[in-house]
Amino acid sequence: MTGVGLAERLIVHRLLTERSSTLVDELVGAVVDQVPIYRELSDTQLREVTAITRWAVTRLTEMWVDGTRLTTRDVNRFRGIGATRATDGRPLLAVLRAYRVAAAVITDAIAAHAPPGLTVADLAALVQALVAALDELSEALANGYQHKAAELITDRRRLIDEFLHDLLAGRQTSSGALADRTEQLNVRVPTSFGLLLAGGDPKSPETHPARVATLVASPAAGADHGPVDLSTGALLSTVRAGAGVLLLPDGHEQSEVVAAVAAGGWRACLISGASPATLPQDYRAAVAALEHAPVAAFARRTVLDRGDALTVAVLHGTPPVDRAALHAAVLGPVLTPANAHLLEGLDAYLTHGSAIEAATAVGLHPQTMRHRLRRLTELTGRSLTHSWDRLVLAVTHASLPPPGR
Repeated sequence: MTGVGLAERLIVHRLLTERSSTLVDELVGAVVDQVPIYRELSDTQLREVTAITRWAVTRLTEMWVDGTRLTTRDVNRFRGIGATRATDGRPLLAVLRAYRVAAAVITDAIAAHAPPGLTVADLAALVQALVAALDELSEALANGYQHKAAELITDRRRLIDEFLHDLLAGRQTSSGALADRTEQLNVRVPTSFGLLLAGGDPKSPETHPARVATLVASPAAGADHGPVDLSTGALLSTVRAGAGVLLLPDGHEQSEVVAAVAAGGWRACLISGASPATLPQDYRAAVAALEHAPVAAFARRTVLDRGDALTVAVLHGTPPVDRAALHAAVLGPVLTPANAHLLEGLDAYLTHGSAIEAATAVGLHPQTMRHRLRRLTELTGRSLTHSWDRLVLAVTHASLPPPGR
């Protein structure tokens, strides 16, 4: 630049250079004060912000003095800064706001040190230079940030997918290894969660990953790199052996799962109360359930539960079933002393085949027996009038230890 204002701009540039440390501290202080997330930065990160600010102040004032724009090298540097911000998880909007705050402080500092010869045209040129620079650097920051964020999301999803496969196979799931991996991935796996295994029509033209994405409403790894916490409603999903596998919070609204499974034409098995230690066994039981459950098992439901899966395992002979787990899954509260009369009713019904004959056998009025059987259905969710439910109850009842043992 030549002509009017050059000498005055050089004076301002020299003055700002002389008080560079103070100005940079003011800029960083303003950013920390006005952009909340910058208050959470570590000392190392703040030193990095300070170094970038010092360079940016020098470069922007040079552009104002000589009337130039950001060079290709400058743009590439801002693109690299954007990529770094994506890596450390700082929100892009907060980063862009920080630069706008800094530009306002620079403008005020130049106005405060303006010599008498500095004209309105000079200040207008300053504003134009800052606006042009902010536009270019914002685009560069955004490009670098978004490109790196896409890489990170893809990489994180791959790592989470590998983590899920290891959990299902029982690999590297000791408490120490599990803690290390979940911390690295920013994943929170509670002590108890649900396992959903869903299989659809193998002839469907839709790919398995696409079908899993349809079934799962929220992605496993979001663009904000926030924690994936199963205890607060997040879902983790993968595809294994052609079936969708989801880990979801215990108590997750089952009606939503059932609706999603039905809408997608899936058959599924939902194992509640799974844990990292039991997940491999629970997964094998769910796989066996979907592979070997008879058509009758799906007549009243599209989503089988733990009781269904363990019953299928008993009938199929694999995987091994712990009898106590089967009893708890199918009968649950019916096994408490307070409900011994319901267990007696079940025994009589299975032995004699009808409520009337069962009532006669135990000396009850038929209506009383029917009431007990209705209560049994309420507590177990299984009806003796349905063939599969009756089989599940019969298998479980047959495996109970004899009275007194």
